[in-house]
Amino acid sequence: MVIEMYARIALTIGTIAAAALFAGAAASAELRPTVTVSGETVTLGDIFDDAGAAAQVVVANAPAPGLKGEISVSRISLAARRNGIEWRNNAGLTHIVVGRSGAGVPEEEVASAIAGAIEAQSSSLPSAAILQVDFANGAAGIQVAEDAERSVRVEQLSFNPRNGAFTAVVRAPANDMMSPLRRIAGRAYPVIDVPVLTRDVMPGDVVRRTDIDWIRLPATRVSQNIVTSLPQLVGMSPRNPARAGEPLRLSDMRPPLVVEKGAQVDMTFVSGALTLTARGRALDSGAIGDIVNVLNSRSNRTVQGIVEGPNMIRIDAPGAARSAAAHNAAGGNS
Repeated sequence: MVIEMYARIALTIGTIAAAALFAGAAASAELRPTVTVSGETVTLGDIFDDAGAAAQVVVANAPAPGLKGEISVSRISLAARRNGIEWRNNAGLTHIVVGRSGAGVPEEEVASAIAGAIEAQSSSLPSAAILQVDFANGAAGIQVAEDAERSVRVEQLSFNPRNGAFTAVVRAPANDMMSPLRRIAGRAYPVIDVPVLTRDVMPGDVVRRTDIDWIRLPATRVSQNIVTSLPQLVGMSPRNPARAGEPLRLSDMRPPLVVEKGAQVDMTFVSGALTLTARGRALDSGAIGDIVNVLNSRSNRTVQGIVEGPNMIRIDAPGAARSAAAHNAAGGNS
């Protein structure tokens, strides 16, 4: 009986000790190896899973939005001890990693600010050009606090106009003088928007507004002979097959043909007050204003005339056709 009583006492004591040990372990706060915060500070409540009344005690400043930093475990241990937090460093950590969430400033916002600063420094850009800004890492990666204005201001700029390289120091948000400065680099170069065809167009086809899209090209690739505006393209026809998506030259385009080679045409001969009409066969294709050769069906003679409309040819006095065509090519001014 005595032995049995001692055994029961020992079992009871062991159970109580185990329960106390378990309760103590459960009461110990656990250190998080990685932490993400949204505000400007890192607190004990961010670092420990159960900081209790000390949860709002600040341990360190948070990194800038979108960035990461480290806090030493010795610093955390000091703050925990001062605020009565019991914990164990079972993982043997020396630092924890702290990240801060943020909201990205739109890339176009950053690019626009950089372009504006460069344009303010340089006056050598082509008049029709805009600046294309490419960032060195593919993106500016500027972030601000989630509740802050998503804006940026260029504080310092270094720009090399020969190769387009730039380095800029920017502030985000733009009007927050306490916000951290960021350094970004990249390349900026002038580009020009040019119209291109959305489909292949053959000679004789007329280009319509719905056939046109726009692409952006470096200004160095846009010569004076490149089509850069809608009036240079809409209503025109290519001299040769034109492929979709490719820049077009002014010399590639012409007014649409209104006379096809081999077509029957009406000829009008004008000499002073005298006007005669006859039928003929076009030996050339032509647009309005072009000089074409026509075979007179009655006399079987070849004459030259100026295209005035669909299958309509004007035959002037000898030499007048070429003079009129030259006059039209010069702009029609006397």
